[in-house]
Amino acid sequence: MRRLEKQQRKKFVISIILFTFLLLSTFYFILTIGMRVLLSTSVFIAHFFTKNTEIKQTKNNDIYSFVNIDSIPSATNSANIIVSGSVFNINHITFYLNGKKIKEVTLKSSDNFSEEIDNLKEGDNEIFVRGKTIDGKTIKESKKFNVFYKKNKPKIEIKEPVDGDKTSQPEITIKGSTEKETFIKINDLPIVVDALGNFETVFRLKEGENKIKIVAEDQAGNQNEKIITVFYQP
Repeated sequence: MRRLEKQQRKKFVISIILFTFLLLSTFYFILTIGMRVLLSTSVFIAHFFTKNTEIKQTKNNDIYSFVNIDSIPSATNSANIIVSGSVFNINHITFYLNGKKIKEVTLKSSDNFSEEIDNLKEGDNEIFVRGKTIDGKTIKESKKFNVFYKKNKPKIEIKEPVDGDKTSQPEITIKGSTEKETFIKINDLPIVVDALGNFETVFRLKEGENKIKIVAEDQAGNQNEKIITVFYQP
């Protein structure tokens, strides 16, 4: 009987010790690792909802809009050009030439604009447009365009033949030079011009007097021409 009671007491003591150990272990886990996990989870949830709120607010505040330049020449022989384009949710646009504000326009009922820009300088000119959204909170900017302005005619130099030459050969070689990025036509036929502006071609003559017209046209549309006469007598 006493032995049985001792065994039961021993089991009870062991149970108390195990329970106390588990309780202390659980308490330690909560105070250390569990607390860290809880804090990390709370921070993640708070960050998630804050991020979603920021995105939602950004979408609500940023009205979709644009301003585009749709038509503008790449080169011109005039100090004035027409700049045309389109907008969406924009009612006020400002034109910039070479970094300076030169013109402001308010659009009342149209999503398109077409304005004359003047006072281009010779050489390269940078042009772009800025638009303000209808709510006045956002500025949109168009792509920047480069316009080359040149007012002088391109030069033409004919090296051969000489005006008034006479020949007994049915073909002659025409050689000359002009400015870079200039097109040459001889009697309305296009001639290849190299990177330095030199050109050369073979020209077939008819019997008697031959009028040869050489026309040079640059990228800005300026033209210059020379006419030489060659006489062919077999």
